[in-house]
Amino acid sequence: MTKKAQTPETDILVESKGKIETFFDKFGSKVMWGIVAVTVIAVGIFIWSNYSDSKQEQINLDAEAKFIATQNEYPFGFTTHYTEAAEAYLAIANEYEEAAINPICYFVAASSYLQAYSTSLDVADLENAKAAIAKFTKVEGEYGKHINAMALTLKGDIAVEEKDYATAANHFESALAASTNSDIYGMNAVKLGLTYEAQGKDAEAQEVYKKAVEEYPALDAKMKTYIK
Repeated sequence: MTKKAQTPETDILVESKGKIETFFDKFGSKVMWGIVAVTVIAVGIFIWSNYSDSKQEQINLDAEAKFIATQNEYPFGFTTHYTEAAEAYLAIANEYEEAAINPICYFVAASSYLQAYSTSLDVADLENAKAAIAKFTKVEGEYGKHINAMALTLKGDIAVEEKDYATAANHFESALAASTNSDIYGMNAVKLGLTYEAQGKDAEAQEVYKKAVEEYPALDAKMKTYIK
């Protein structure tokens, strides 16, 4: 892996990285599990969509059927066979390159690889996660807003694992802008705030936490842990 360029805040990062690494050890690689239901709903949305091209419709239906079968074999968020799960979802994407379910396959594959990395610390898993999420393309529709935001979150988590906090912050900022769900927004606000703190930007972190409460008052209890 190419070594990341050091920022002017290098000394601060060395002193404070323990806090953010502890957070991400506990929550960073597992953030995707909160949208298991959303992922399942997405499959239903794709299945019941109307396609004008009968051939394309069949491709979509075949891919979705395999996605459901794979999800039954490797339940998203409940399996421990992370690498096998990732490879299974990638196989669907490779077999059905034009299928509407493809972005979801890449997203789940990347998340599974990141989970594998969190348990194995094998850099190959991290690189595979990065490669998989790079192939993710935006999903249209109301559901798409959620999955698109979570894809940005995943990119941020990968950057954190690479100790590239500046890039991580950029992804979390983009995820906040893309979020229309209070839970997803709150999760990204905490991640962004902690990433700022790891760079010594405590004032910016506090602004993020307070803005989260302004945007979604229901997040008040969650943010009290971080607001000073």
